[in-house]
Amino acid sequence: MPDTSYHSPTYWQASTQLKETSQWVTGLDAQLKQTRARAEAPLQLSHGTLQTDQTTNSFWLIYQFESGGKLAIRTCYDPQFIDKPRVVRKHKTAVEYEIPGALGRFRVRIERPEKTDSLLRYTTSLKPEKPFSVQAFPRDIYLLDQNHDPDPTRGMVYVTQSGPTAGLVYLSVTEPQPGTLFYFQNFTALNDYFQVTQTDPCDTVSAQWPEAGFALPGSENPLPAGNEIVLSDAYVYLTDQVPRSEFEAADQFLEAIAAVYKNLPRPETAYYDWPKAAERTVDALATSTHCGRTLNKTYYLNAYVDVTQKPPESMVQLAILVPLWEYQEWLGKPVGLVERLKKNLPSFYEEAHETIMRWLPGGKFKEEKESRSEEQDPNKIDSWYLLHTLMNLGRLADMGDTDAKELLFRSLEFVIKAAHEFNYDWPVFYDVRTLAVVKAETEKGMGGELDVAGLYTHVMVQAYELTKEPRYLQEAITSAEQLQGKGFELLYQSNITIMSSLTLAKLWKITGNRLYFDQSRLSVANVLAKLWIWECNFGAGSTRSTFLGMAPLKNAPYLAAYEEGEIYATLLNYLKEVGPDVPDPVRLLFAEYMKYLLHRGRYYFPSELPADTICQEPREGHIIRELPIPLEDIPTGWSQAGEVGQEVYGGALAAILTTYTYKRFEKIPVVIFSDYPIYHTEYEFTDKQQGYVVIRLAGTADFFCTVRLLPKNRSLPDVRLFDESVPGSAPLKPVESAKQYREYRVRGNQQLRMEWNSGAT
Repeated sequence: MPDTSYHSPTYWQASTQLKETSQWVTGLDAQLKQTRARAEAPLQLSHGTLQTDQTTNSFWLIYQFESGGKLAIRTCYDPQFIDKPRVVRKHKTAVEYEIPGALGRFRVRIERPEKTDSLLRYTTSLKPEKPFSVQAFPRDIYLLDQNHDPDPTRGMVYVTQSGPTAGLVYLSVTEPQPGTLFYFQNFTALNDYFQVTQTDPCDTVSAQWPEAGFALPGSENPLPAGNEIVLSDAYVYLTDQVPRSEFEAADQFLEAIAAVYKNLPRPETAYYDWPKAAERTVDALATSTHCGRTLNKTYYLNAYVDVTQKPPESMVQLAILVPLWEYQEWLGKPVGLVERLKKNLPSFYEEAHETIMRWLPGGKFKEEKESRSEEQDPNKIDSWYLLHTLMNLGRLADMGDTDAKELLFRSLEFVIKAAHEFNYDWPVFYDVRTLAVVKAETEKGMGGELDVAGLYTHVMVQAYELTKEPRYLQEAITSAEQLQGKGFELLYQSNITIMSSLTLAKLWKITGNRLYFDQSRLSVANVLAKLWIWECNFGAGSTRSTFLGMAPLKNAPYLAAYEEGEIYATLLNYLKEVGPDVPDPVRLLFAEYMKYLLHRGRYYFPSELPADTICQEPREGHIIRELPIPLEDIPTGWSQAGEVGQEVYGGALAAILTTYTYKRFEKIPVVIFSDYPIYHTEYEFTDKQQGYVVIRLAGTADFFCTVRLLPKNRSLPDVRLFDESVPGSAPLKPVESAKQYREYRVRGNQQLRMEWNSGAT
């Protein structure tokens, strides 16, 4: 049985045999030993060997690891029978079979993607002979010993799909022969199936040892006759190497997911005017009575549109204030809302408890007590919430706000006392008066908010950087130790886990202890495992985009505006902090995530969605479609967007994407936009009317990104863009030109030089 507990120091030696298996495993060894047509596959792999097998109802690929262990891949299944497969196309790196069956005609394409020795892809489609509904279908991966027997195999499952995240499984076989498998199902290719059957891919990829992979979801809606439909598009990354630690597992996972991603079909992106969106949202936040209210002559933002039955919340104010502070620096002029929100922060401090509080002290809950949610209690502290608030106070303090610095340090002793009380292992809720645990675990047996130890480390590193007091650094180090041993179970909230990865990288730089960089990469792997690496084009999904969305929580059924904005900002800071030590898979996936958020982030605004795809009765407040405030939630295609509500505290999304993406320079008349992050810039004036800017793009050279040159004011001066790596080269040709911009398509990780001349005619 795969041992998924990372809490034991002997985890990497502990793996046991699973005694309960599904119906599809019993008798599998006998079936495979009596195959009807075993043959060498006409596709050569650089590692291991590949055979094809035909049984009564399935066409198999049998992969043998160099160590001797085997993997049985069921490429197609017909519950009655299949006839002999026929090769219809054959290339050096691909072969395609046609397989008649009782259900209809199957087509199976097996491919070894170029430049990736460890990767295999197989795609299966079916043209039904008659309409039929899909009932129980088996998974496609079976872990075997040398004799095709699954019973003796033992191993570990590190991570599987959670809700609508990418359809992946990552596992290792440890006995009797070692080997590791990363499995990925490309749900984008299955959109037609989900549309016809009214199903979705949530939790369809899993592992029940020794069985793993994708199980086609059943439905009463039949597949029509005569229309070919894709049933599976799977990638498997195979290696004999079994990780010896959670850090090796993280690195191997990052290599595997990047290898798959490089070979996936990906949707096109389109430019969106984020600075204009930022203007609209900032104005709404400052002036709309739906977004805020005045209490005791002080302005407070609501958490959601029209939600006034709860007291104001401290995190909500800071979630907008910190990005707006950065936005006004980018804008080059004050934003009035910044000062208004700064003035409300002291009112959240509670002298009796010597800490800043979640709910405004003295505020009233207008709902009946029995109808309140579990966090609606002024004496109850959510572990992540307090530390997140302190983290944002630290960010303001780092930007020079002395009032925020004072509030931070007036609250630190309380949170340090709490950390000691819980031994840095934070519960979900505790009592502010006594520190008694109110709710210990997120789910039974799953522990508390595991990644909050990383957020506490983050706050302590901030305190150390502000004061250089060794006490705070020691607190950070002690807390970081609590993060060890969690493996891929670390993540509670994606934005918190990615913040942990950033602060752990900083701790590595401060102390020189590489353990913290190992922990940082493990945190990154936890976050990337929650990506939606598929485009939802069924149901309402055809009116919006989900590709490379990031789930906000471990089991969240939707994408969320606030967390994605915060993740975006943290990723850029991570790239800057770690610099050349960022592993290539991370460099690639961070850049791609940021590119696709700039493309699909518009769909958080209800005005960008058809009215009938938006929830009319959200859980929180109201939804006002013309109000430029993002919806909290974008789900899969069979649910309406905004079921949680219209998220005021996510209203800084446009400001964040503007500040971190559009590069402005004093007295330079050109703004540089790139949908890959720009993590280094320098510029020089050659005279009053001309000069140059050099930028370095993140990402890798595997993919292209868009660079757009825009005027700071009304008209774009004469501009040219050069590839700095080719001295003396001609200017790059724009792919699109207009009076107000020039757009270029360039590779990631390039250094570019933009020259401008305001006096040119």
